[in-house]
Amino acid sequence: FPWKTLPKELTHLGYVLTNYPDNTLIPGELRPSLSRTKGIHDLSHHHRVNLINHLKAGTLTIRAVKSDAARTRLTTSKDPVIIGEAPLACSLHSRGRRAFADGRIDRKGLPRL
Repeated sequence: FPWKTLPKELTHLGYVLTNYPDNTLIPGELRPSLSRTKGIHDLSHHHRVNLINHLKAGTLTIRAVKSDAARTRLTTSKDPVIIGEAPLACSLHSRGRRAFADGRIDRKGLPRL
């Protein structure tokens, strides 16, 4: 499946990614220097290494959504399917990112450390 559809795929399967690295593009998010997404190739080498390290360390986790009500909230984009980690204290952003099944990405996630 294409990288940019990962949020929809996770929703369809009933999974949520938590603690997605703050300084790594979320699937479907445009790299500022591009006019359209090129999928996982949008991630620089540094971002790919960062993503792999979070997976290896166990900080980027995936959990199953078990209740029908929670799955409905995912599919209707009321709840995020990707939850970013809290930004570092030195970050310009006061809150972390969240991505939804409908492709929206916001900065209403976890508060800055």
